[in-house]
Amino acid sequence: MAVTAHPLATETAVAILENGGNAADAAIAAQWVLNVVEPQSSGIGGGGFFLFYDARQKKFFSYDGREKAPEKAFAEMFLDANGRPYPHDPSRITGGLPVGVPGILQLLDLVYRKHGSGKFSFELLFDPAIRLAEEGFEISPRTAHYLKKEEARLRLFGETRRIFFDERGKPFRAGHTLKQPDLARTFQLIQKNGPEIFYEGEIADSIVEAVKNAPFHPGLMEKEDLKNYRIAERAVVSGRYRGYDIFSMGPPSSGGTTLLEALNILELYPLAEYGQTARGYYFFSRAQALAFEDRNRYLGDPDFAQIPVGKIISKEFARQRNEMASGAKRPRNDSAVESPNTSHISIVDEEGNMAAFTTTIEAMFGSGMVVPGRGFFLNNELTDFEAVSSSEKNHPNAPGPAKRPRSSMTPTFIFQEGRPFLIIGSPGGSRIIGAVFNVIVNIIDFGMTLEEALAAPRLIHRGTGIEAEEEFFQQSEIVLGLEQRGMKVSKTDRIGNIQAIHFDSRQAVIVGAGDPRGEGKAKGY
Repeated sequence: MAVTAHPLATETAVAILENGGNAADAAIAAQWVLNVVEPQSSGIGGGGFFLFYDARQKKFFSYDGREKAPEKAFAEMFLDANGRPYPHDPSRITGGLPVGVPGILQLLDLVYRKHGSGKFSFELLFDPAIRLAEEGFEISPRTAHYLKKEEARLRLFGETRRIFFDERGKPFRAGHTLKQPDLARTFQLIQKNGPEIFYEGEIADSIVEAVKNAPFHPGLMEKEDLKNYRIAERAVVSGRYRGYDIFSMGPPSSGGTTLLEALNILELYPLAEYGQTARGYYFFSRAQALAFEDRNRYLGDPDFAQIPVGKIISKEFARQRNEMASGAKRPRNDSAVESPNTSHISIVDEEGNMAAFTTTIEAMFGSGMVVPGRGFFLNNELTDFEAVSSSEKNHPNAPGPAKRPRSSMTPTFIFQEGRPFLIIGSPGGSRIIGAVFNVIVNIIDFGMTLEEALAAPRLIHRGTGIEAEEEFFQQSEIVLGLEQRGMKVSKTDRIGNIQAIHFDSRQAVIVGAGDPRGEGKAKGY
């Protein structure tokens, strides 16, 4: 079974599986296709986090392909001349300054070497994406919507306009057949020369030139930053929730720790007994809010700060936080604003190997800047750092040389009695954690099927009040009950775009589903 955010990527992944490839092979091929057909969300100019379960070894692996800041990064890099943070949109997210060293190519090369089936060469896994880039594909309504929405940012860059705008200077509409020969040639160069050409060769030269000479907010990257980039293998964070074993991504992602802390706090209450009531949703929201306070207080790059992971995900800490919540001192507001864009891939192969891979370029179309002649967008991942003054440079998520910004990506496996139960992940910036939390609780506590759990309206709490999708407000008595309990409730747009696989042991079936909020597709055999 494979589930991705675009039907063509799902078809590619399943074709790899059907021809003897495994979950690692399929995820790699799907990523390159997503780069072509969903350029606003992920690609070779970005980064990601990859969880892999080796069924034969019964072992979990966790790989950090998060982008790094250049060596010239400094604490105040996102402050203006008056010491105030640049406005988030468009100033802080656009151009060369927020571009981090891309990690996705090196990440997938490492995943292939450690976990690939050997049925396909790493180079061959680019072929489906190359064909689509050369022959073209029809732009989807979702991509066309975001091209229009981000038009002002994208218009700043001539190369971006050349590829994604028509002869009248307007973004392409849905249904237009988009060909990307530059991107195809980039993939072919990597096929011929290996990832080194991206990190040390002519593609690296192109990236550095684009960043340093950006027409908007030129950046700080040098070629040595690319040459020195390395993937980190991290410890998987794990815990238990109502008898289920949960495995997720640790720092520099805040996803796994925040998810586990929220579940630990919620476990203190009999949610199934409360049901989908104002009382139930009060504790559901409160658990998220408390976990987010600790996320903002503690989480950052573990290579540069001591992150108390064991403490944060412990049952004892959850009890303490729950008891102290009413008098707890609130941390300062989080100034790192993650954009609600990314992509997620969930795959299980015939041998039971599993991949949960969340991949991103940060904002819609990342920095807005396509590398001239190379055909791919560069990320704006450094936006995920806090905008701090020099006096706050010791904050765990302050910008710094060669540092990885905090993420919220939450690729997750759940097991029940030693058997796979759920593969899940989502885009959505810091909303990712709440989106995944919603679906897990819907299935485990409220007994929903996967399709029901994905379709249900979501509500999250990131410490500043409940944000609920519009459909939730149809339950007016619950909204009123939450407000009477002191919760501020506001409407928000769609939360997340989850791609998930559920292992239903009762029915002896595997169910895959793409979020109805997106264009994702599940396919199995």
